[in-house]
Amino acid sequence: MFVAGKKRKLGSLGAPKAAAAAAAPTDTAGASPASAADRWYALGVENLRSKQYGNALDYLNRCVAAARNEGVRNAKAYEARALALHRLGEHARALDDAKSALRIDAHSAVAYAHMASALAATGRPRDALDVVDRGLRTADAQASGYAHLQAQRETLQRRLDPAYVPRERADCDPVARLAADVCVAVFALLDTRSLAACRGVSRRWQRLVDGTAVLWARPCFSPPTAVGALAQQLPAYAKLRRALRHLPGGGRVPDAALRTVLTRSREALRMLVIPEAAEPSARTLDALLACRRPVLEHIGVGRGARLTAPALGRVLSHCLAATVAAVHVPYNALVTDAHMALIARAAPQLRSLDISGCLGVRVRQLFRAWNATLGDARRVTRLERLHLCDHPGIPELLVYACKHRHFSGLRALHVAIRDQAVYARITGIAALTRYFEQIDAPHVPFPALSELNIDGLWDATTSAHRFESQHTADLLLRTRVVGAGLLRLSALDAGAVGTTPLLATLQRCFSTLRHLHVTRATGFSPDAVHALVHDTAHTQLRSLDLSGCVGLTAASLRALVQRSPLLELVNLGHTAADNAVLAVLAGFVDAPGAAGLQAVVLDSTDVTGAGARDFAAACERRFRGMRRAGGAAALSAWRLRLLDLDNCAAVGADAVAVVRDLLSAMGTRVTAAAPS
Repeated sequence: MFVAGKKRKLGSLGAPKAAAAAAAPTDTAGASPASAADRWYALGVENLRSKQYGNALDYLNRCVAAARNEGVRNAKAYEARALALHRLGEHARALDDAKSALRIDAHSAVAYAHMASALAATGRPRDALDVVDRGLRTADAQASGYAHLQAQRETLQRRLDPAYVPRERADCDPVARLAADVCVAVFALLDTRSLAACRGVSRRWQRLVDGTAVLWARPCFSPPTAVGALAQQLPAYAKLRRALRHLPGGGRVPDAALRTVLTRSREALRMLVIPEAAEPSARTLDALLACRRPVLEHIGVGRGARLTAPALGRVLSHCLAATVAAVHVPYNALVTDAHMALIARAAPQLRSLDISGCLGVRVRQLFRAWNATLGDARRVTRLERLHLCDHPGIPELLVYACKHRHFSGLRALHVAIRDQAVYARITGIAALTRYFEQIDAPHVPFPALSELNIDGLWDATTSAHRFESQHTADLLLRTRVVGAGLLRLSALDAGAVGTTPLLATLQRCFSTLRHLHVTRATGFSPDAVHALVHDTAHTQLRSLDLSGCVGLTAASLRALVQRSPLLELVNLGHTAADNAVLAVLAGFVDAPGAAGLQAVVLDSTDVTGAGARDFAAACERRFRGMRRAGGAAALSAWRLRLLDLDNCAAVGADAVAVVRDLLSAMGTRVTAAAPS
């Protein structure tokens, strides 16, 4: 709005930035420009501009009194004094002055704005919105203060209704120029949080997002990030997990957001996702159960989601169908054997099941539940992925699978024990061992297995103290869970395994392994590495994590890395890795046709500054060559994402500066903290 002829920026909901007034006050009685009221008014406006509201109020009081003595009805004086009073927090008096200005000039947009500001400041936003609407209907669209009234209306609408969407301007909305199918294709690339944000941009965006149920069919409350992808590929690298906590977009999903997904998707819902730590209300569950049974493909209840036992039963009974291929209910104490029987009966096409930490599920009943649904001809389930981490029934699964073929079609098995308190719940391990010894010709339990996670089963911190942990690790070896054809093996915290059993395990699958993660394994010796690679020209390894394997020498690490030219992710932290190992990795970067390294972790190793500079130079040469040859398409194909040189005593600050400079073009995350 305008103050004394000068254009001012629009203010907030509270009030306009300055009094809306012309250079001279409105004088319906034709007062002289040199009158006392004019002089006091000019001084008041000048103090308003300099934000001296106390002085401005004093001058404007004199202006109003002088105008009254002169018999002049000056609406501008009341408007300016209303602004000064509003700035000083005297909203009731500001409201009276705004009304006085309207009695003089019923079409004043500035007076309506001040009146609405005073009402909103006294906790009456609904009345303020009515005043703004009346002002927009009464005042001239070209009048001073009209634009501020429009801005006030948008602000009040948001205050009264969080779901309010502002009107769009066609000249500034790029989506308005696109066809509807193109807009939907663009929105389909977004995660659920971003989709909800787009809904509030304009009315057209709101209509597109709300009217296209398929956009809400597969909700994703945690969008994938580059850091998250690396953290998933290098689970033993704790620094990335810590970095994930500081990324935006996290936190608990509000109940209203979950209800919005369920109501917008309607029967198009394909993935039912109740996020971690969510607390769905009765209204949200009713929104799911009220619609016709959806054709779901995935049911997921996140860890810590607060569902009652009846609510969980209602959700599973309503949503389970023949089309469901995945059920993930990890760390849910309410899941029982009855739910497993329901899942086995209602979802015959189930491919993935995650019941990690579900202590209410017994493995014996798990076999019985699926046995009741299997035909006589083919007594094998269609299940391909089973997550049973942190569960006391892991030993039973390993033993029973040697006799019963129900789960012999598994391709991925996760039986990690990260919570060592689980061992306190394992009972009957001796009887289970005798049962295994009495099985006639036990077969390989999972012949089609390509992914195995046994993190913590070889943990030295418990194996030396607990009978159950020792014999669980022994059963893992005796049941031959690790077989030929394995592609991914994760055995983090494998400090208790000896050289002989570790070598026997790896020799079965080393020729096909693509991902090998064995950390803190003191039994991983140079002799074991020599036995694995002595007759191997090239391995298939893409990801290698041997962090904390202090028994390996630099020569053995070099021999293993040298035979793995396809490596993309390498974690050799807290090992004897030196410049020779890093030189081999640099050679892979320069090799023509190589996939290229994405992450190299060498913290607390014997690498020097010269080796780090040479490696960074090799990466920079390849990146520069790709930029010259292939342009933007080639740049997106490869870049080094992470280089960790923390606690490398021989890497000085100058070398770190050179490395950072060389890798800056590709945006590499370089960490090089000095040893403490």
